[in-house]
Amino acid sequence: MTATVGFLGLGLMGAPMAANLSRAGTPLVLYNRTAAKAAMMAGPGAVTAATPLEVGRQARVVFMMLTGPEAIDALLWGEEGLAGPGSRCEVVVNMSSVPPAYNRQLLGRLQDKGMALVEAPVSGSTDAAAAGSLVIFTGGDAARLEALSPYLLAMGKKVVYCGVMGRATSMKMVINLLLGIMLAGLGEAVTLGEKCGFNAAEVLDVLLAGPLGCEFYQAKAALFVKKEYGPGFPVKHMCKDLGFIAQTADEAQARVPMGSRIRELYEEARAAGLADEDFSAIKKIFET
Repeated sequence: MTATVGFLGLGLMGAPMAANLSRAGTPLVLYNRTAAKAAMMAGPGAVTAATPLEVGRQARVVFMMLTGPEAIDALLWGEEGLAGPGSRCEVVVNMSSVPPAYNRQLLGRLQDKGMALVEAPVSGSTDAAAAGSLVIFTGGDAARLEALSPYLLAMGKKVVYCGVMGRATSMKMVINLLLGIMLAGLGEAVTLGEKCGFNAAEVLDVLLAGPLGCEFYQAKAALFVKKEYGPGFPVKHMCKDLGFIAQTADEAQARVPMGSRIRELYEEARAAGLADEDFSAIKKIFET
């Protein structure tokens, strides 16, 4: 992996993912809308770019880990965007959470510019991103994705090919729907226990000792006990993804009544000032 690779988006997930690429020996050119975040990662083997177009002039493969379609469109098609004049970028790897229909539409737009698109959304927390233990599911041209597998395996422990464009992002919607339901359910159950006179630690000790003691709940238990939710996967991003899930369900003609209800609950949490806290802060709305 000696060719220079571009990376757009150095947020909570993107920064550790790019760092793992760099540690694997991949020369990187980095761009982030907040330039200071990119500057913090600059060093041997990693340089910063002032614009996405500058990334495209140096890298034939560019990874994107952005908040959604609006951010992607701005960095691709805006002034000094990646797809602008003089870009040498040949392959865009979209690792962002977006609706499947968006990636299918984006595929055609990039093809018109002589660029290919593959999708590679991820499952895992910021800790998994830092540890390089994400699960990455991919969609698009299989041969092209096989060629990219060394990069993907520098960021994740497992890569699963899902098929044609849109299928990997569909899988991402499935996973995030269940995550939202599970965490809201845990928060509601623990709060009921507290209202019955137990403390959170007592409730969780019983819940996690049995078949409900999955890795996901284990990771969130300490937050419920401390009642400190801090940064992580923020409530506002779960709200965004639940909107994408609703779009996906409409397209697939799937009933997601629990998804609709928890979307309302996470929106309530966002309105209550919890937008930037980890989505486990959904518990707070059950406490009032």
